[in-house]
Amino acid sequence: MSDIQFREGHPALTDQETGLPSGLHFDTVFHIIFAFGARGIPVTVILLEVEDLPEWREGKTGAEIQRVLRWLGGILTSSVRRSDLAARTDEARFALILVDCNVAGGRLVADRLDLFLDPVREATGLRFSMGVAAYQQEMSSPEELLRGAEGALRSARSLGGDRAGFHR
Repeated sequence: MSDIQFREGHPALTDQETGLPSGLHFDTVFHIIFAFGARGIPVTVILLEVEDLPEWREGKTGAEIQRVLRWLGGILTSSVRRSDLAARTDEARFALILVDCNVAGGRLVADRLDLFLDPVREATGLRFSMGVAAYQQEMSSPEELLRGAEGALRSARSLGGDRAGFHR
């Protein structure tokens, strides 16, 4: 899955619906990887939000929900390199940490991910917004990088959603 230590199946580190690393796993790893930026290694974060996921779940069977969430997990895993991390951080939120990847590389990953999500859109009617932010020297904490990605995500949603926004 990832060179970053991930023990699939451990309840605290694994999101049971998607098979991806959990928010706890993401938080732990992200705080470590953020320090790479200060050492000159580019780090980019992509936040992906599944729009209206709670509403979409209504009336669906558990098996159908599980199938779609596993499908999303597979798409996210296949969209990143072994040195990167894709995790589910909230019910409708996913995060990707791209190591040794600048904002231009993050844009390419977001574009590729957007294409990979088209079959899910067509099959389910779900929509996806993304926020992309790269580490900048003036950032003093992991939370600043996440705020940049969050701001880019809000910008994408304010433009109608189902698109990517980029932190400048």
